[in-house]
Amino acid sequence: MRNGLNIAGVSEIVHEIREKPAEALIVFNTSCREVGSGVAVAVGTAHHGTFRMARDFRIGFTDVLAGETGLSAVEGAVAALGACVLITHVHGYSARGISITSLRVVVSASVRVDAAGRWAGGDHGLRDVGYRIEIDAEGSPDMLRQVTQFVTCFSPNHRAFLDVGSYDLTSVRVGPDGEATSTAVEPPQPGPASAPSAEPEPSTRLLSVTADLSWEYGAEANVTTGLRPGGARRRGNPGFVVDQSKQMLGIDKGPNPQELLLSAISATLTMDLARLARERDLPVAAVEVEATGRLDIRGMLNVANSPARFHALRFLVRAETPLDGAALAGLVAECAAGNPFLTMLRVPNVVDVDLRSPAEALLEFRSDAGQVAAFLAEVARIQAEQAATNALTMAAK
Repeated sequence: MRNGLNIAGVSEIVHEIREKPAEALIVFNTSCREVGSGVAVAVGTAHHGTFRMARDFRIGFTDVLAGETGLSAVEGAVAALGACVLITHVHGYSARGISITSLRVVVSASVRVDAAGRWAGGDHGLRDVGYRIEIDAEGSPDMLRQVTQFVTCFSPNHRAFLDVGSYDLTSVRVGPDGEATSTAVEPPQPGPASAPSAEPEPSTRLLSVTADLSWEYGAEANVTTGLRPGGARRRGNPGFVVDQSKQMLGIDKGPNPQELLLSAISATLTMDLARLARERDLPVAAVEVEATGRLDIRGMLNVANSPARFHALRFLVRAETPLDGAALAGLVAECAAGNPFLTMLRVPNVVDVDLRSPAEALLEFRSDAGQVAAFLAEVARIQAEQAATNALTMAAK
């Protein structure tokens, strides 16, 4: 055991997925429904290769302006980034035999909203994203720096944020007769980028969002989040827990980062479709969003040329309505176009990373696709040189 993780278990996982690649694929599932003035997301059973992982958690979300308490979807999405980064750090330190005394990840971001508190649109959903990582561990400064750079290459939610990705979207009309009709919805293109010198619309403002995550044990972390419209703190939520399943070396104390990200996206789709129907007096009821996403742990563990990012995201938006299928699909497409997180998935993004120990500032850099490619190229170069040296040494014996 190291930092509460069964390191021998990791070795067994790596061996198994090399022999049976299908066992490396994990599919997560969530389902979101309206509840009162907000929504409730149920985290359902996941599938890890040929095995089922029992997952049974509930996450409630409120609208951005729904009062001083409650978790907003934007806080959930920011927390999902931070939780994945924190857990990937724990894996990285543990794999290198580094014992952690404490680990904290604070994620900050901003989102531009209109007068009603809705995303104001544009080319990016989350802006000004940064990680402040505070680590107290026994490793050398160089090793701590290296782990953080590896994390920016292999943390699945972080890579989903950095990379240009995609998603599948389907609307399902349930008619008065109970018959269900599915329609594929083409994901809308992100809005045009604003010119660097362009002034923001006077009717918009920035919401500052934070997620503060503290490592507890194994893959478990405590999370608190907050919103700051203007400069005053508006909401400080009670904490919640993120964790992994037992199959992923956790102890099932809470949803994992991928489930939390699916939940946040589903919550916005559910609330936006229900709100749009109310505002236009349209007969749309019983809105529900089912979401799935895939993780290939070969990519996450860097044992194969597989995607490290959380990918193959699919959202199925179901509603009861006498409207025809095309009309419902049009409403769903409109909601997707106004969804900051779906937009986030389809454009390249950047994160400013600040790594600190109790004694000193260790590293500052900007994580983007170029940083990932350059770091992996350098690692490959060092590995090739080492392999060549080992071959010469063996030949000389």
